[in-house]
Amino acid sequence: MKNFARIAALAGILALIPAGTSMAACGFGTSLWEGNDGIGAKILAFTTNVWTMKGISTTSEISGCGEEDNIFKKVSSAKLRYYASQNLDHLAADFARGRGEHLDAIAHLIEIRAEDRDNFQALAQNHFESLFPHDDVTASEMLEQLSRFMTENDALASYVEG
Repeated sequence: MKNFARIAALAGILALIPAGTSMAACGFGTSLWEGNDGIGAKILAFTTNVWTMKGISTTSEISGCGEEDNIFKKVSSAKLRYYASQNLDHLAADFARGRGEHLDAIAHLIEIRAEDRDNFQALAQNHFESLFPHDDVTASEMLEQLSRFMTENDALASYVEG
């Protein structure tokens, strides 16, 4: 009965979306159900994206999960965001210490050169409280803040778009 209530609530919310509105998400489900109108197609696309193929679509940059919102140069934003979302607690611990394998992995994904690694680690540690201001911080929020701090750092600004 709880699942029925959840589905009914989701259907009610999705019914408020005007016809012809894009599903505004990336993933296999959005591509699979593209061109189909109605609440059913939206529910199926959402379900397929969230519960089945979202991680694969994001990390593989397929089905509309691309670089349009990339904040770092030379790196797949989808891969970086996926890694950060899956390892956020470990990243918080490493950022607080200014070292660790998860911090090294983020540096590797951003393609921080060896000569800039110490600067990157110090930046992560020095801005820990701003990067992780509360327990519910999301990976996207943290990465946006990280890119802002890197932009303000002369040695690391070249790694950030725009």
